[in-house]
Amino acid sequence: MMMAPFATQAVAQQGPPPPPPSGYGPAYGWDAPPREFQEIQRQGFHDGIYGAQKDFENHRRPTPNNRDEYRRPPVSPRDRYAYRMGFERGYRIGWDHIMNRGGGYGFYGR
Repeated sequence: MMMAPFATQAVAQQGPPPPPPSGYGPAYGWDAPPREFQEIQRQGFHDGIYGAQKDFENHRRPTPNNRDEYRRPPVSPRDRYAYRMGFERGYRIGWDHIMNRGGGYGFYGR
């Protein structure tokens, strides 16, 4: 009977796990669009990251102009500028991730 209090005390002393380091988590990872981006810009941003991955895999020069979705955005004409702005930023960040940290594969498991 004496062991139960000690086991409870050991667990209580551990406390909750520490928070993840800054920059980690679903909303703050390297592939998170800037918070100020609107929905169309976020879509372009994610498409740009994916486009950078595909260009790397296909040994293409790193330029958004390689991508059909940049040249002919899948959005209404009035949203094209915002989409392209997000796409360019995502593409640059995606390419940087490949070259400096990520190794180029498995961004989204596509």
